[in-house]
Amino acid sequence: MTAPRIKSWAESRFGMFIHWGLYAQLGRGEWVMSRERIPVADYEKLAATWKPKRGFAREWAALAKRAGMKYMVLTTKHHEGFLLWDSRMTDYNAVKHGPGRDLVREYVTAAREFGLKVGLYYSLNDWHHPDGARCAKDEAARRRFLDFTQGCVRELMTNYGRIDILWYDGAWPLPNAAAWESDKLNAMVRQLQPHILINDRSLTPEDFSTPEGHIHPAAPGRPWEACFTFNGSWGWQPVPESEWLSARRVVGMLQTCVAGDGNLLLNIGPLPDGSVPNPAITRLTTIGKWLNKYGTAVYGPADRVTNMEWNVTGSWTRHGTTMHYWCSLWPGKEVAIGGLNTRLLSARLFPSGKKLTFTQTNDRVVIHGLPAKCPDKIIGAALLELKFADVPTQTLGVGHVLLDPVVRLATKWESPFVTTWWLGDQIYTANSTTPGFVDLHEKPTGILRLHNRFHVKKAGQWKIRLGYDGGVKLFVDGQPVFHDPERRNPAVPDRAQVPVALAAGDHEIAIEFDRAAGNGWGFFFRFEMATPRGRPSFPQRL
Repeated sequence: MTAPRIKSWAESRFGMFIHWGLYAQLGRGEWVMSRERIPVADYEKLAATWKPKRGFAREWAALAKRAGMKYMVLTTKHHEGFLLWDSRMTDYNAVKHGPGRDLVREYVTAAREFGLKVGLYYSLNDWHHPDGARCAKDEAARRRFLDFTQGCVRELMTNYGRIDILWYDGAWPLPNAAAWESDKLNAMVRQLQPHILINDRSLTPEDFSTPEGHIHPAAPGRPWEACFTFNGSWGWQPVPESEWLSARRVVGMLQTCVAGDGNLLLNIGPLPDGSVPNPAITRLTTIGKWLNKYGTAVYGPADRVTNMEWNVTGSWTRHGTTMHYWCSLWPGKEVAIGGLNTRLLSARLFPSGKKLTFTQTNDRVVIHGLPAKCPDKIIGAALLELKFADVPTQTLGVGHVLLDPVVRLATKWESPFVTTWWLGDQIYTANSTTPGFVDLHEKPTGILRLHNRFHVKKAGQWKIRLGYDGGVKLFVDGQPVFHDPERRNPAVPDRAQVPVALAAGDHEIAIEFDRAAGNGWGFFFRFEMATPRGRPSFPQRL
């Protein structure tokens, strides 16, 4: 049974991340001190010049509320080491320097005023503290640094009343939880805040997982939250408006999170004075309007979507035997969904409740009576509510173009995505909630080459569709057929389309990443016939 404290957070679904510190004044992201090797003494001068405006936190909280967000997480100390609260652990804090006041207190007060859960981010890593790097090789330094860390966290957990979320980050340079004394640290946190949720970045699992920059659900039953930047930078940085995520894109990300029974934490990166960048305001306001109309399909309990295929016109979320079909590409007066193996009981437009007629055959449902144009005028994504006799499954198969070489296709048509790969004797499988995505985030470093073998009955021209993060090489029968050395994030389906000629017989496909270089977080893979004629003979995995 899920603890009430976790259930309440998990059903909130959407939160605001706020990266804000001295780095905002330079406008080159939150890693500027490290990336530009700014000396500590020079960087410290920013503390005197930082002058946030009054009321910044109420602007954040009001915007989060308007956007349909249910909680906030603020960087109380990022890797730069400057504390945003009144601390006895160091004078390098917001009260003793330029701001002249406790910024964390203003944030907590505003969040509570607008009914939002309060989250505090704390970076274990510290570029300013003299023992921040030394602690990895000097035991006395480690003891001093841990005493500092524990003292800072104790203050955060003591000074502001109820705190809902503790969001650790940057567990560097110590190698493991034992070196950080994470169990001791988190036991203290829970003693002070028994109801709190703690993330997994103190190198212990704690309450929830935190995939960053990608959406990948944790193991079934494990709460998780995907965190994203709005524009490629966590800290304030002038970015062309075209580089900001659109409201439509964010809603699509939210759908993927809900489909995996997870949350989305979206970062805003305020300006030095605390103002929210205008592109964030306009987009979040639009998202809030959409959630005000469709939010009952987002918030609250949800079930993971499994055994369902990808569709051209939309995607699924599930609540028991009720499915919401998020129709992002409106088809007109009818929508057809193939491969549904479960009896459909009713269909209606959501949330208006307008009943829709439908016809269902063995492998096809057609829903009639839709408006000719998408009824959603906010972002062009409307929902249908479909009630089934049981938890539905969907088997589309490869039809007459696509294939899945994971199964022997002579007897059954399956998904177009290759879902299983081998590295030696290890099996790597794709994620069911992001169809076809093979996750490599937690896999070994070094050169990673994954294999799959196929049998082709007749020679023909094929197209390999590959989605990847970067630094990828693709081999067919040991020969390189594609190489992209550029690191790209995130993995996008069909990023590359590689033509290949396959003779009749057995073949091997290999995908290679250099994990030591930080490449190969995950990939998508599928085949397509270049010129299908009739019912083709698809490759079969050996």
